[in-house]
Amino acid sequence: MINRSLVGKLWLAIVILIILVMFFLGVFLSQFFGDFYFSLKSQELVRNGAKIAEMIASAPDRQEWQEELTVISRYIDAQIVVTDRRGLIRSCTIQGGGMHRGQKLMYPDVERILEGEIVTQRGDYPGLEMTVLSVGVPIKISNEVIGAVFLHSPVEPVTDTVKTVQKFIMYGTVGTIILATVLAFILSKKVTKPVLDMNRVAMEMARGNFRERVIPESQDELGLLGNTLNFLSAELQKNIEALSTEKDQLENIIRSMTDAVVSFDVSGNVLLINPPARELLRLRPEAGKPHVDDFSAVPGVREKFQEALDGKREMKCELTFDERIFKVVLAPLRNQDGEIRGIVAVFQDVTKEKRLEMLRREFVANVSHELRSPLSLLQGYVEALADGLAEDEEERGQYLNILLDETLRLRRLVNDLLDLTQMETGHVSMRFEKISLSALIKRVTVRMRPLFTEKGKQLTVSVSGEIPPVLGDEDRLQQVLVNLLDNAAKFTPEKGEVRVSAAVRDEWVDIMVTDSGPGIPETEVDQIWERFYKVDKARTREDIGGTGLGLAIVKSIIMAHRGEVSVSSEPGRGTTFTVSLKVCDKDMS
Repeated sequence: MINRSLVGKLWLAIVILIILVMFFLGVFLSQFFGDFYFSLKSQELVRNGAKIAEMIASAPDRQEWQEELTVISRYIDAQIVVTDRRGLIRSCTIQGGGMHRGQKLMYPDVERILEGEIVTQRGDYPGLEMTVLSVGVPIKISNEVIGAVFLHSPVEPVTDTVKTVQKFIMYGTVGTIILATVLAFILSKKVTKPVLDMNRVAMEMARGNFRERVIPESQDELGLLGNTLNFLSAELQKNIEALSTEKDQLENIIRSMTDAVVSFDVSGNVLLINPPARELLRLRPEAGKPHVDDFSAVPGVREKFQEALDGKREMKCELTFDERIFKVVLAPLRNQDGEIRGIVAVFQDVTKEKRLEMLRREFVANVSHELRSPLSLLQGYVEALADGLAEDEEERGQYLNILLDETLRLRRLVNDLLDLTQMETGHVSMRFEKISLSALIKRVTVRMRPLFTEKGKQLTVSVSGEIPPVLGDEDRLQQVLVNLLDNAAKFTPEKGEVRVSAAVRDEWVDIMVTDSGPGIPETEVDQIWERFYKVDKARTREDIGGTGLGLAIVKSIIMAHRGEVSVSSEPGRGTTFTVSLKVCDKDMS
């Protein structure tokens, strides 16, 4: 249908155009050749008339020119009439018609000719039985008109010539139309073939097959269009593959999310649901896509869904079920026209965060208690000293030592809080330079060894091979080691062992501090880096108080060095803290 329609329209348009062009061209050529031949004949008659006028002007007194004019008339195929200046006929080659010598000539425009003009006319004249082309030429002697010569030539020969030319033009027009019809049909077929190929490729593209290509047969506009269609097909294939990849990535991301994600249409039918959401709703994978009414296990979801749909706005709420707390965000999905086409709901388990917030409040209370206890002791002993309750110098000295210990305890707490706050706000300036970790570990362990010996605990150092230098602040890294060793000493039982080791791993240096204490419960491993957090029960400090800020300070210092810190623990079998620092480049000074 496309072929017949396009070929027919193109062929018909070309044929009609050629017919119109040839018609107007034939009319123009007929008119042109008619005027052209008549113009040539007029010029010829004017020349002959001028010569006859010169001949008569050479002998104006001669009374008879009839014989010469008769010969000239037959020679030039034109009738000749000669008049004097009064318009009286002196000679005439026209036989019959009532024209004779001495008769007044009654031609149109005779007066103009006798005044010196050359006049050319076409029409019927008295005494002539045919249409003639007439030329009137004045006879002049010394610029004075003494008479006129009229030449009458029949127009039939000229008309016959014009008709012959018009006949040839008509034959040429018909032949041209026939030839143009054939050529137009061939051309239309040739033009429509690439169009049909493009239509085939476009239909394949509509079916999802982007491998079909148009083979351009020329470099014209159709060839350019074919190349453009090929480019469009290739780009569509790339875009669809990219969209498919992005869709797969999005689905994989949503499926790998720990948060439950559910997408509904406006009717409440589930469009997308990830495994955590299925687990939350206790739905089996083969159960198919549920409805919002199936969320009865999560009270309040149906109401919040309807509220978000009616209000056309994002809804946030907290829902509690199965002893867990979920933060739920319901956001409308809109199409290009801004109309809501569905709702996406994200269920985020914030149970740990809520519990952690509760723990933080507890730790703030603990810190307040820790501050209040030494302050109460300080106040009590200062008042005792002020009231003179110390009976002797020995008792007075005991009071002062207690005051000093509690003051130092307060100072440690304040210093730890200040250091941690400054590091977290980025107000601590660090001097980074090449540091030998082997020397740093040796220096810190030598200083800390008496503490372990005094408490009946063993400190072992194991450094494998040559440890390359790292870039860091030596004082801060020393603070990290001291905090980790002090922490290990507090939780290692008597006759227990604390081991410090270091090893190179690719471009990293790992420093491990391992104790033989009771370990950290698995549920509390992620919380030990929080401020004021103290592992209770198995890891409660016995006689040595702590601020609960040491590990938070360690983490802040290592993060400032763009390193890593981690912990691995097994209850009853000890704990290992690992600090990883980047090896310093050789070219770095």
